[in-house]
Amino acid sequence: MYFIEDQDPILVKQELVLDELELRKLYQEITVKFGKYVHRSYDGSTGPYDAQGQFLQDYKYIKNFRETPLAGEDDEKGEKSQPGRKHFEYDEYSVPELARLILRLLEGDASAITELKRGPFDGEADVKDARQQEKYHRELQALLNSSPDEMDQERFSLLTRRISSFYKAGGDAEQMKELQECYQKVLSCVQFKSVKTLYKDKLNEFRRIYQDLAEFYEGTDGMEKLLKSR
Repeated sequence: MYFIEDQDPILVKQELVLDELELRKLYQEITVKFGKYVHRSYDGSTGPYDAQGQFLQDYKYIKNFRETPLAGEDDEKGEKSQPGRKHFEYDEYSVPELARLILRLLEGDASAITELKRGPFDGEADVKDARQQEKYHRELQALLNSSPDEMDQERFSLLTRRISSFYKAGGDAEQMKELQECYQKVLSCVQFKSVKTLYKDKLNEFRRIYQDLAEFYEGTDGMEKLLKSR
């Protein structure tokens, strides 16, 4: 697995060597220490036990589960318009973002390194104003009450940044310090071996040449032939 880091004025290609055993131990430790239950409530045809993908991770625990069929409304023929739809409500154990980053590393996703180096605070401004805190709280509740199949990675990242902002503003400072240390522990399980370097001005020159060639060969198959010949 390789990671390209911008060390202006050069780009450095690095091979990543993982201590997988230690990372798996940290995954369990971080999930138990920083994970928490969140309440979910939504209407839909798919329940949490039917969802596929990122929500079926280790440590996915659900409690207080309630499933209620929706009666729906009668259509012109007197038939119910919501067959199979139900109201789902439950408390779900949420895996911390840092644990998810560990999983991404173990699955070969080198882009997780960028987020690990950034740390638990993803550029969110401090939340100091009471009205701001109330607004953020409403946004959090809206995200937490989303259906699992609606909670894509972008929405989950937004949720994580909001939570980080609350902690940064007035949450448990000691816990945040401990979380920051855990980020460093995860990074210490990765060895970075420099493989190659590339000056960024060469990359910019290549982009200019590529754009000129693309414009020159536009409407023909010349560009495709040129790339195959190289």
